[in-house]
Amino acid sequence: MTRQSAIAIAVVLLTAVGAATVSSEASAAPRWVNDEIRITFRAGPGDEFRIIRHLNTGARLETATPPADRFPAASVEGWTYVRDATGNQGWVRDQYLANQPPARVRIDAVQAERDSAQERVSALTAELSETQGENAELSRQLEQSQSRIAELETRFEAARAGFELVETNQALEQTIAELSQHNDALQRENKELSDRSLKEWFLIGAGVLGAGIIMGLILPSLRKQRNPWGSGGL
Repeated sequence: MTRQSAIAIAVVLLTAVGAATVSSEASAAPRWVNDEIRITFRAGPGDEFRIIRHLNTGARLETATPPADRFPAASVEGWTYVRDATGNQGWVRDQYLANQPPARVRIDAVQAERDSAQERVSALTAELSETQGENAELSRQLEQSQSRIAELETRFEAARAGFELVETNQALEQTIAELSQHNDALQRENKELSDRSLKEWFLIGAGVLGAGIIMGLILPSLRKQRNPWGSGGL
């Protein structure tokens, strides 16, 4: 809302108040003491009657119905039976009454409305300035929030990539561990086979050696048995 808009709103409010005031005044049909400085408010329609009080310029009065048994119609010519703001009823001369507030009262009312409108405009202007300040602060906070969200999204993507990397690394480590276990098992199996082969070759060698020794001991005896006469012949 601009300052011109605030002023326009204040003018509309002032116009509405003025229209409502005019409508209310027309329906109530009030009377006012005109631009005379001071008039008398009497108990009857004539200067011979007691003065109830004096009324100043701008005093608002309401017409009322006079008691007909006390004041015949012929005796009230030029006078009006009215009720003042405090509820007192009495008579005032018609020449001192007006159907609308006197200029002095209207000027005062307009000035009061103008002052009220100016105060409203000032309040709206201050409110506008405050609202603009609040909007600026909210815009700054919004920018900070959006920047923070972007930063968190970047960190989230990096964390997710890192998490996937960790998962991949853990899978590789698991595979490596399984391969290491398999390799250890193969090494153990190979060692067992090597040890078994060595034992077998050792046993075979020992057997061959033992057989040679036995053959070395048996063969001379066999030769002697085949030649009973020894080396001398016929």
